Amino acid sequence: MPSGPSTPLLQKIQGRIRAEGPLTFDRFMQLALYDPAHGYYCSRVPGKGSHYQTSATAGPWFGRFVTVELQRMWDALGRPSLFTVVEAGAGLAELAKQAFAYAGEMGGALRWCFIERFETVKQMQQEALGPAARYAEWATCLEGLPVEGCVLANEVLDNFPVHLLEQTFDGVREVCVDIAGDRLRTVLRPPGPGLVDQSVLEAAEYLEPGDRFEVCPDIVDWCRGAARAIDRGYLLVIDYGDEQPDIWRRGPQGTITTYGPRRLSCDLLEDAGAKDITADVDFSALWSAAQGAGFDMELLALQRFWLVSLGLPVVVENLTDRVKQSAALGRHEEAADLDEELRQVLALADPDGLGGCLVFRASKGFEA
Repeated sequence: MPSGPSTPLLQKIQGRIRAEGPLTFDRFMQLALYDPAHGYYCSRVPGKGSHYQTSATAGPWFGRFVTVELQRMWDALGRPSLFTVVEAGAGLAELAKQAFAYAGEMGGALRWCFIERFETVKQMQQEALGPAARYAEWATCLEGLPVEGCVLANEVLDNFPVHLLEQTFDGVREVCVDIAGDRLRTVLRPPGPGLVDQSVLEAAEYLEPGDRFEVCPDIVDWCRGAARAIDRGYLLVIDYGDEQPDIWRRGPQGTITTYGPRRLSCDLLEDAGAKDITADVDFSALWSAAQGAGFDMELLALQRFWLVSLGLPVVVENLTDRVKQSAALGRHEEAADLDEELRQVLALADPDGLGGCLVFRASKGFEA
């Protein structure tokens, strides 16, 4: 299987395989995305100027809708004097910028904590926030952050490293990454200890030999970290994914996809470090992990329906009226700008695009 021209990261992966044997796919994905020197995310930020767009980078309105959700959380908590949003994978701080700009009465209480492992990205976020950076702080992990507020993850969990499994005539096997000459290839091995739990056995019942699916044990630890970070408040996750068993039925090769400068691809090993790698979030597994960490589930809905609850129809109606008014007055440039803004808002609810994301909200620390 092609793996692209030799690069420092490819050489590192090959060296690891020669020293330790085939890598499980989650270890390969960890190196490809998060290697501190050569991983995809060590200097790249998703969205504008990258290989794909997120809701947060599709214009300012998603951040404004998220701010409405945060204001409702602040109200439900009794409007505490400090309301902290702990955001993982914040990109160029688009959500924080909109929240600080449109916080209203919540503004005096709002603080933002970015979970960011890469110094280069941290500096980008600080520059993007400008003066609002004085109300923010940065950490490399969720540990030691007991706050009243919200842990927020927008299109983050789909980048968590996953184990890739395949159903065979002899049962479930783990897909590992090996080398053949100077190329990477996949091989099947018995699953590692503890990997085959009840959910894996249930998934196998829906699959034919040759079908693949993913599991992400890291979600359990992440939810535990979120629970430790939130003394009282919320967990808000927005991402691509599905519930069981539908997520297992997505396709014979599973849900892993790569995004590179040339195209969307299902070639998982090609150009390691130069492409993003994602896997749809198993929201049933997320709910189970969040419940085990002490959260109570409040919402699981498609993004387009969640946005409706936050005022999307009113925004669309208002922008539509403004486009018509500007055009009628001959302000064609203004009308074109407003029409583009309307298109950005509608894209957030597109059922075949961003509107197909799922929104998961859970709470912790509220009395029954």
